[in-house]
Amino acid sequence: MSQAERLPEYSVRPNKRARRVTIKVSSHAGVEVVVPVRFRRSDIPGLVHSKLDWIVRTLEKAGPVKELKRPDNIQLRLLNQSWRVSYRQSSDGKLCVTEKDPGELLVSGPSSAPQEVADGLNQWLQKRAKETLVPWLNNLSFELGLPFTRVGVRRQRTKWGSCSAEKSISLNRNLLFLPEDMARYVLVHELCHVRQLNHSDRFWRLLETFEPNARATAVRVRKESSSVPLWAMV
Repeated sequence: MSQAERLPEYSVRPNKRARRVTIKVSSHAGVEVVVPVRFRRSDIPGLVHSKLDWIVRTLEKAGPVKELKRPDNIQLRLLNQSWRVSYRQSSDGKLCVTEKDPGELLVSGPSSAPQEVADGLNQWLQKRAKETLVPWLNNLSFELGLPFTRVGVRRQRTKWGSCSAEKSISLNRNLLFLPEDMARYVLVHELCHVRQLNHSDRFWRLLETFEPNARATAVRVRKESSSVPLWAMV
């Protein structure tokens, strides 16, 4: 059997910030190869082949690739909001997501393909997340006496949030899909990393002064990744 015949299907995503090739495997995206912008495409099959055993094992663990579909409803539990999504074909140059009546989202544009819809909805979600999470983190920082240097909001596939040694906090926009108590826990968790950049006993003692049920909440939060819809993960 030739190398080409053995290779699984994969997509290639150039990334300006990538310094090396990364192969990602998931149930929502299948096999994705992230490459630096100037990387030679002809070298990719050989790299995929070199990781073939790992890819096959990981695909088996991930299960079948899920089909991306357009959502009819969106539940933002953090905001206690339910949105009904409707679609309209238009000749506009690009897809547009518009908030109509309370709880109504209109997605209009030249294409209603699931991936393009997901891209548009993720832009809308990004805006809502920044409007919600940034001021909330600022208020908690002041309230708890845990100052940070800057905050960013973006999609993260494996983390709800992170904090750097420079006290810069990054929050996952998909926190909007969590209940308020879990989302607050994540924000306080990252603020505590400003003082303790680890998960030592000292860190947990600090966190538990603000979140007495921190350890139990941490377990609940880890299980919540399944509550994020597929369109918000691609």
